[in-house]
Amino acid sequence: MRRVALPFLTLSDDSVVLSDWTIGEPGEPRFPLGEILEDWDYEKDLEVGVDITIDLDQAALDLALDATSLKLAAVLVVGTGAGSLPRVTHNACIKILDRDETSVRLETALAGHTLSSQLYLEVRILLDGPTASGNQLSPRFKGAKLWHTDLRVLIEDSGGSRFPIELTSFTDSFQGMPEQNAPWYVQWDPSNFHADFGGNVRLYVNADIEEIAQRFVDGDRLLLQAIVADVMTQMITTALDQENEDDFLVSFEEGSIGQQTRIWIETAFSGQNRQSISVLRRSYPGRFHASILAAAELGDEE
Repeated sequence: MRRVALPFLTLSDDSVVLSDWTIGEPGEPRFPLGEILEDWDYEKDLEVGVDITIDLDQAALDLALDATSLKLAAVLVVGTGAGSLPRVTHNACIKILDRDETSVRLETALAGHTLSSQLYLEVRILLDGPTASGNQLSPRFKGAKLWHTDLRVLIEDSGGSRFPIELTSFTDSFQGMPEQNAPWYVQWDPSNFHADFGGNVRLYVNADIEEIAQRFVDGDRLLLQAIVADVMTQMITTALDQENEDDFLVSFEEGSIGQQTRIWIETAFSGQNRQSISVLRRSYPGRFHASILAAAELGDEE
């Protein structure tokens, strides 16, 4: 038999008052949160919050429940990732609203390296109790969603697959390590192609090599092309080494390392399948690397 989901009463907008969203770095003053979060990078952790107030008498009328025993749960849901639906969401904060506590603040800390492309914030009001009173249309189950609102915020102006670049002294950061004398170093986890590209790929440029540092600061296009090609090569070769690479990159979400790698493969080796690219890599490594280097060429500035 098919089970039919019956309707139940929910909260009207007259029952809920939401303050303006605020955001800021830990320990710093908060400021109003708009639709675009500017002047931010992945090094910065953030704290976000909103105040919520319930008119419990109006809520009781809306739900046909007793105001003296009515308990609601206010939940802050946080998500991130490109596209219309966030790839990663979690319940960041839960507070109980009842006769003794009709106003609460929902807030949470956001680790900068976990964010990508956009920030999704949602407030949900759920039934916490009672579950055995009211009329036939009153909500009956703990956790029933009674009200919600959401906010989507573009970060770095929807920065796509950009990633953090840091000019740093390798003598200080990588003392005694093999990368100490390298002109640059790309840090990423080859075992996690599902990770957000922007939050999990980091490039360090060696400030101890004065010529490299100056060319980087000046935006030297050949240097940047070589750096981007190195990132591309690392990810493409790792993907090609996967046993089931034919299906390996198909299902990765927008904004992930896997999706960006697939785009790079299609750009550098247009119209070629895995087998032909692998043959090129084994038999003609010079052409393989030159194809990637050519695909890394930066377009002319407008």
